[in-house]
Amino acid sequence: MKRNLRYIILVMSIGLAGIILFQAWWISNSYDLHIRTFRAEAGSLLEKALSQDLEAATLDQILRLRDSAGAPITIETERILGDSLSNLPDLSLRSDATPSSSEKYAIRTGDSREDQPERFVYIDKEDVNQILSSVVVNLANLHPDLGDLEKKYRQLLDEESIRTPFFLAYANEQGVYDLTGGSPGDFARAQAIHKLPGVNPDGEQVMAWFPETRSYILRGMWTTLLASILLVLVIAGSSVYMLASLVRQKKLSEIKNDFINNMTHELKTPISTVSAAMEAMVSFNAIDDREKSLRYIELSKRELARLSGMVENVLYLSTFEKEKLDLNPETFNLSSLLEETANQFLVQNHHRIQFDFNIPGPVYIHADKFHIQNVISNLYDNAIKYSQEEARIEVSCERNNELALFSVKDYGLGISREQQNQIFEKFYRVPTGDLHSVKGFGLGLSYVKQIVEAHGGTVGVKSQPGIGSEFTIALPVRFGI
Repeated sequence: MKRNLRYIILVMSIGLAGIILFQAWWISNSYDLHIRTFRAEAGSLLEKALSQDLEAATLDQILRLRDSAGAPITIETERILGDSLSNLPDLSLRSDATPSSSEKYAIRTGDSREDQPERFVYIDKEDVNQILSSVVVNLANLHPDLGDLEKKYRQLLDEESIRTPFFLAYANEQGVYDLTGGSPGDFARAQAIHKLPGVNPDGEQVMAWFPETRSYILRGMWTTLLASILLVLVIAGSSVYMLASLVRQKKLSEIKNDFINNMTHELKTPISTVSAAMEAMVSFNAIDDREKSLRYIELSKRELARLSGMVENVLYLSTFEKEKLDLNPETFNLSSLLEETANQFLVQNHHRIQFDFNIPGPVYIHADKFHIQNVISNLYDNAIKYSQEEARIEVSCERNNELALFSVKDYGLGISREQQNQIFEKFYRVPTGDLHSVKGFGLGLSYVKQIVEAHGGTVGVKSQPGIGSEFTIALPVRFGI
């Protein structure tokens, strides 16, 4: 049983550790996936915000030309976005015959799509180089304002329900500059980076740093985390409960075997004694010897009474388990009952018992006298059984307001602190090294506790191994009134 229990504990521990490690691995992968998704979405939205901001900026970058008549001619550059001059709209020149005698050129300002109408502006030949230079310079110098970009980025993030603080900054080959918050070192952990479009010889970039990314991701994963934690707790709790049940079953099995062994020994003793007395009366003609017959009969009666008492203790506990005990309270002197019960033990074991009473006066209580006397008898019996040689027992009794207090103190083997939590359990017996050196079923103190609590009282114990034990009982003086 002990070896099997070790194997069960080992297997359950390995299984529980495996579940915890798997949950940790799964949560870690889920967290990494959320981080990658967040970075991709943050980068995509930053690109979109930058595109919208540059588009708005290019609408303001309009090249105004004048024709030969001096009327303003506008070329729209809203589609001039890209990483290099090769992505600029098609600016082609062609010669055309005009009413004027001077040579003129037409500039086509549309893109190459078929559905886009061509627009031509006739200008003088000498103005062509100046116009093209102006277009390139204006496109290359597009540089969005971070304040406007921040507003557009915030709007796009809100539309996607991404509500967490962020800061923007520009960066180039020389470093980070023009920050909206944080420090340059913070942007080494930027979640979104996008190059500025158009002519960009310095490799300028817009960077977005989210300082609360981790907490934002964890808030989004709270259901997953909670479910995982609850699952682990349920499995761990079930495992601990199962192990505790197995340990308790093992303990109960040992107690049961101990109880059966002791019960067999205890019941056989009075039966064997009575059988021996009857056999002696027949074998030694004790029937004709009145004095000898009475001695054997008295011995048999005493052993049968002890046997009856043991059976009654078992029956009392069985009654407690099945139904509430029916108590019959009456008024009696507790002090006198303590002394009377002690006298009964002195008659039976006068050669090895010494009682010392500390009772100032009578203490009357209203309780079930029969069961209270059994409680006292069990305490005396334990004090005698666990005393190594002559039993010295100190008994005190007093009234404290509405409580009657009495204690039974011995100078026997004593009880360790660990065992004190178990002595009131059914069938538990304090180990003494010899299974049968101390007689009993382990029912006495359990009976004491249940009777005292049935009267609304309490029972306590103070003990040290090798010094002795003291049991203190507190009972209400007016139980049932």
